[in-house]
Amino acid sequence: MSTKVIVLEKPFNLKPYSRKELAGIMQISEYILKKWAEKIEPSIGTPVAGMYSTIQVKAIVEKYGLPAQVVNNNLQNAA
Repeated sequence: MSTKVIVLEKPFNLKPYSRKELAGIMQISEYILKKWAEKIEPSIGTPVAGMYSTIQVKAIVEKYGLPAQVVNNNLQNAA
């Protein structure tokens, strides 16, 4: 049985973010974040006053993920 261990590069606080802030955390351009958000906009809605709500941020992160590293692709259970 193989297991992937994924470690986030930085801790992530779930809170409202602007497009610029969230793009920086995700290490992508604002343009790419806009395109990604547009694809799921029917389910999450549009940002209000230029800010994504915590619910919108959670949906975006769950769909597209955060920067992370795969530490070990073949850990074995010692049983």
